Amino acid sequence: MLPPSLTSICIENFENLEFMCSKGFQHLTSLHEMEISNCPKLTSLPEKDMLLSLEQLHIFNCPLLEEGRSRGKGRQWSKIARIPYVRFKYGLAQTNFGMDLEYAV
Repeated sequence: MLPPSLTSICIENFENLEFMCSKGFQHLTSLHEMEISNCPKLTSLPEKDMLLSLEQLHIFNCPLLEEGRSRGKGRQWSKIARIPYVRFKYGLAQTNFGMDLEYAV
């Protein structure tokens, strides 16, 4: 089990990771930043109730999560909509969503 005091986590290069189980995130009440990168089979994020403390989410080179990159669209959007800063990057395309950021590709 991860310590509840964890403030940042980077999940990268898991070629066969398909989903992230919410149970592993339930005690991470201090988690403010998460980066997920190079997980080509990842299709699902933890449930939104597990990410309440998250302030920044960076997702790089996870093509199956790309459907959630348009604000308000995609199955995963409801899980990340309340996070103040969300950044997707796949290849050369990049999208930022934030309280003071504009949509950019």
